[in-house]
Amino acid sequence: MRKYLYIQYTSMIVVCFICGVVCYQLFDIGQVQQIIKYSDRRLLQMDKPELLWSVVPFIVALSIVLFFSTHKYLPRIGLIFIAIKVTFLGFSSVYLLVQHESIKLYAFWWFPFQLIYCVLLIMLYQITTKTSSRRALKTVMPWNKIIFLIVVMLIVFAVENLAITYLFK
Repeated sequence: MRKYLYIQYTSMIVVCFICGVVCYQLFDIGQVQQIIKYSDRRLLQMDKPELLWSVVPFIVALSIVLFFSTHKYLPRIGLIFIAIKVTFLGFSSVYLLVQHESIKLYAFWWFPFQLIYCVLLIMLYQITTKTSSRRALKTVMPWNKIIFLIVVMLIVFAVENLAITYLFK
């Protein structure tokens, strides 16, 4: 059963990334910049981004996935949000490569860290949606796994900001 989940999530990442690349081709540059402005402003400038604009997308993504994946009736919206985030990864990757012509930023900062975030969000979604135990009325939340994943995400966030510091010199 787990093998199929890995295939399903890997397929979701690949298809959504390709859809993001296709979406970039459909919009003109003004629309692309508007979408990026509302999603992740760090890509619009070639200067070192402020810490606030690194924290906001991280906190928003984490809170939306946690909220919806633990919701009683709407857990699939968390997965839909992750799919949108992966689509934005493909969309913004093309923008970074075409507009800024920066392979170094793409290879050492944007793609690896955003892909790791997406995989960690999928893991968080998977852990928090499996909350039912053998009894129908009792739910069990694996807090140790959730806290561990959040700590890993914070470590990745710290390493990303360290990479930003050295890449934007």
